Amino acid sequence: MSVMTVTGKVRSDSLGLVLPHEHAFIDLRSLVPSSSEISRKKMSQEQVALTNIGKLMRNPYAVLDNAVIDDETVVRDELLKFKKAGGKTFVDLTLRDIGRDPALLAGLSRELDINIVAGCGYYINKSHPSDMDNKTVDSIAEEIFNEIRYGMDGTDIKAGVIGEIGTSEIIYPNEKKTLIASAIVQKETGLGLHVHTDLYATNGYEVVNILTEHGATADKICINHVDVDIKMDYLKDLLNLGVYVEFDNFGKEFYADKRDRSVLRGPFARDIERVRAIKKLIDWGFLSKILISNDVCLKTCLHNYGGWGYDHVITNIIPMMEDEGITTEQIKTLMCSNPAEFLDDGKD
Repeated sequence: MSVMTVTGKVRSDSLGLVLPHEHAFIDLRSLVPSSSEISRKKMSQEQVALTNIGKLMRNPYAVLDNAVIDDETVVRDELLKFKKAGGKTFVDLTLRDIGRDPALLAGLSRELDINIVAGCGYYINKSHPSDMDNKTVDSIAEEIFNEIRYGMDGTDIKAGVIGEIGTSEIIYPNEKKTLIASAIVQKETGLGLHVHTDLYATNGYEVVNILTEHGATADKICINHVDVDIKMDYLKDLLNLGVYVEFDNFGKEFYADKRDRSVLRGPFARDIERVRAIKKLIDWGFLSKILISNDVCLKTCLHNYGGWGYDHVITNIIPMMEDEGITTEQIKTLMCSNPAEFLDDGKD
């Protein structure tokens, strides 16, 4: 049983501690709505610094510089901290439309001796290329197949997971096409399929229905971002459909009030609330269907800019889970066994 990394196949039982949803390099600036107010426009053009870090803890998109991670030296340092904390496998779900760079990932993987798994497909509607309306389900599926079989972005570096496929508060026609195409690819390849869902909506039901209707296997689908506005009945419903749910916002505890609601439309749960929700789901019998990660996609998530870094789950959340009564064996399942099972393509 194996997993494709950016440097080749590895055994799924050798992945160790896994972050199943991260971004080493990313650029979300084009997705941030512009403001008409001169003071906000001025702030948006600043660089991330101590002088605006407080504002960014409430509204992380107030400064556009926060929405891009592109410094190789910084990323190398952050990944090294993850490795030193005990991390071994890093899943990068940055897609071509938001800054994917397979060659950089492969270089860092070799240099730091960590596994990096890269994603493929299309993100949310706002990031789609100008010709997306002209693409068909079959042509999108072929693109995804090619990134898995032959390589991404003109390289021979292959994707090892599908996604994160983007959906919005309302699933747009082009997003639905991509979901259907991803289902077709998932059925043939056996790969795990990550789906970005709106942070405050409950359209995971619709997503799962679309994917399974078109051949995707429920136990290879992961519904992302369920830990911003935690709805336990919704999570139970999804888990009863056989899919994974992912608590992937550890380290983000934002509160966007009415003045700042654009990308974010409300508050984020706190880390302790995430951990307590996970404990409840474990008690309900869903231990084997939960994934956990940080989804680092902002400068202020990184140590270099005052954040907790890629190692946050290992360094800070594991002790928190232990304090809440989650056992060492259960933590191993969450951090090692579950992501390995999700990523495994079922092939030798």
